[in-house]
Amino acid sequence: MPTILAIDVSLSMSRSVSIQGGDIITYHQLAIQAINQFLDHLLANHSKLEFVSLIVYSSLYEVVVDFTRDYDVIRKALTKLDHYDKTCLENVLHAINNILLTNWGTQSHCQILCFTDCGLGFGSTSLANVIQRVMSTKQPLPFIPPSKLNFICLGSTLDAQFFEATKMYQKLLDISGQKGQLFIPKALENVEFVKIKKEDKYGASSKDDEIVKVEIPIGPGLTRQSVREMMERVCETNYRQFDAILNCGSYFKLECPVLIWPPPLPYTSTDAFGMESTRHISRKIEVCGFISISDIGSPMSVSRHLLMPKMEEKVAAGKNEKILRGAGRQAGEYLTTDYERLEMEIKNFYAKGDTNSDDEGSSQVAVNESMKESICVLLHGALKIENMAALVLLGDNWYGFVYSYADSKKKSNMVLTILPPGADVVPWLGDLRHLGTVDDLLPGETITGFPVKPDKRSYSQNCVVWIKQSGLQSDIQKVLRHAKKLPEKIQHFYKELNRIRRAALSLGFVELLEGLACIFEREIPTLPPNASPDCALQLKHAAMELKKFNLSRDMKHSIVPYPTKYNQ
Repeated sequence: MPTILAIDVSLSMSRSVSIQGGDIITYHQLAIQAINQFLDHLLANHSKLEFVSLIVYSSLYEVVVDFTRDYDVIRKALTKLDHYDKTCLENVLHAINNILLTNWGTQSHCQILCFTDCGLGFGSTSLANVIQRVMSTKQPLPFIPPSKLNFICLGSTLDAQFFEATKMYQKLLDISGQKGQLFIPKALENVEFVKIKKEDKYGASSKDDEIVKVEIPIGPGLTRQSVREMMERVCETNYRQFDAILNCGSYFKLECPVLIWPPPLPYTSTDAFGMESTRHISRKIEVCGFISISDIGSPMSVSRHLLMPKMEEKVAAGKNEKILRGAGRQAGEYLTTDYERLEMEIKNFYAKGDTNSDDEGSSQVAVNESMKESICVLLHGALKIENMAALVLLGDNWYGFVYSYADSKKKSNMVLTILPPGADVVPWLGDLRHLGTVDDLLPGETITGFPVKPDKRSYSQNCVVWIKQSGLQSDIQKVLRHAKKLPEKIQHFYKELNRIRRAALSLGFVELLEGLACIFEREIPTLPPNASPDCALQLKHAAMELKKFNLSRDMKHSIVPYPTKYNQ
């Protein structure tokens, strides 16, 4: 899940903020503090896979650091930022949209954190004019990817100008259709101890002074502590870990805590009556069975996530504490059956050794942690070797697949694919609730027709796909290679020419026909001296046929070779 950090570097961010105690700090320094705290949160909460990019903006914008997982590069770049002119939020929002489309497409969920003092700008590029322009055209800001825009507002709500500016930023979020919010430092209260004269009910003062605690609410000022608390709310709202329990049977050791990254989003669907319903996946993932990956194919999915074992943080045993005794006591907390207790006692009996020295005890702890059983390791290895996937239950009538995926030859990960809610979401597998094992077959019954496969293809040959420019160039070069070997390759030449022609007409790419005609006419003078005369004749004939408006636009028409004495 990529994240873009956009920091406002206009001149207003260089203003000073007076803090109690005589310290003076600028808005820009508070923004850098907030970004560093955010990066620390990613490192400390198993979010090292998060791609982060840094953008600065004023009236223009600049991509300081492209998407990276090396957060130290971002920290170094923060120390070299300069200040520029006025704030223009519209330009950077358009730029962020283009960056997300270029790098991540339209399917990846993106987070956008904008650190600003809520400057409104002035002139035609002011925020008020931008909002008025968007509302008049009734078109939301161009955020095609499923993104979430959050504004980290650096300011005090006692400031009337800042308070009105936050209203404008909230209005921008409302008309843009984003699911983000504004984060504003909360109000802080200071408690002071002052000496006052103690008076009785008649108004007479006593001789002794008494120290009384008086709560003096200091305005919700902008301080390091308030920014720190605000960033904690940002991380808790948008970057919370999704912990779950992976269960693979009734045996107590076939269950372990796992971490799903990135956190799965709630699934929102609309029924036939227009009512929206939101569903969340369960915190307990149950393995229902196993199926071959070749039978699954490529079904439609909601999202894909990494499934990683969660490392439980445990306090190390003390020097004088018996480690094996402590381990047995911790394990006994969840032992429920006599067989499980007996297994643990046998394991502890054979694991006994000389643990008199403290060094040996500490090393034993490290060995026990590294050799601890994990269902994730067992499941990952089994799925990778057998080339199978595990069908898992994510909620009430909601399924998914867990399988091993290798992004390189040396490293593989366990991936969770979340299917749309429902039991009949993979048509060729049927109802997922009715899947069973081979043992469920009746005597003499065999597996036939699973998975469902089409008997006859709906096409006679491979379709032409031009996703990249190189694919189109290779097809044109193939036609030209056949043209230079005429008349021997005359059938191959016209077969490839008609294939490209039909594909171009299907896509509405009629300019390709004119381009091919020009290429053929240009190739005629460049033919080698030893080329067959039929080569020039066929190229000229093909160019003329491509230029005929009525026949060249007809899908049913095919260009046939020109009859000459060389090909008869």
